[in-house]
Amino acid sequence: MKRIIALALVLLPAAAAAQPTGSPQSLPLVVDLRKAAVGSWAEYGMTFGEAVMKSRWALVARDASSTTLEMSMQGGPTVQMGGKVTLKMVLDPDPVGAAKPVKEIVMQIGDGSPMQAPPDAPAQKFQKPDAKTLVGKETIKVAAGSFKTTHYRDHSPVGTVDVWVSEEIPPLGLVKVVTTPEPKTGGASPPPIPPATMELVATGTGAKPTITKPAKPFDPQQMMGGAPPTGKKRK
Repeated sequence: MKRIIALALVLLPAAAAAQPTGSPQSLPLVVDLRKAAVGSWAEYGMTFGEAVMKSRWALVARDASSTTLEMSMQGGPTVQMGGKVTLKMVLDPDPVGAAKPVKEIVMQIGDGSPMQAPPDAPAQKFQKPDAKTLVGKETIKVAAGSFKTTHYRDHSPVGTVDVWVSEEIPPLGLVKVVTTPEPKTGGASPPPIPPATMELVATGTGAKPTITKPAKPFDPQQMMGGAPPTGKKRK
């Protein structure tokens, strides 16, 4: 159960943004990370059902063999875990289509020590939106301003997902995502996922790595906020 909670928190932003690709562990990526400026960042306001959150994606390092992104998330379920979750993702220089796009994932809960992601964490994927789902070119207004975007719409068993992207918004290119769930037949049961939105609220440059210490092995007690009372074991 501890690892399920960990993965849910880690993958929550991806789940909201990834549905256009048809995989809950995939993120649309339209920016060439090999050319994007190191230090560029984008911040998003997010809702996932009744949960309200914000996330920040930053390109914090690059060398000949890798590109490093950091994603931080605040609000929603992170309130019970120190108020903030930060992920460091060391990627292949060109993660789109790479056999192993993610080389390492390190997570930091609140002000705790960095630790490796759970060993059974699903592999993160990155891919360009499917050209078959193209709606067209649109200029849209979000909290961060007005942007010329490409609009894609995908229909899947969980519902309809609209995503607006721009190659001018590093590191991912996401401007807005709206997920509209499809209710189950008969309407007696709630949809499999809640409605979700992800909208650009700010962009900038000069981002620096926040996870700089060596990562320790994954610690479920830290994930759940400390050690259990004496004489009791976590289940």
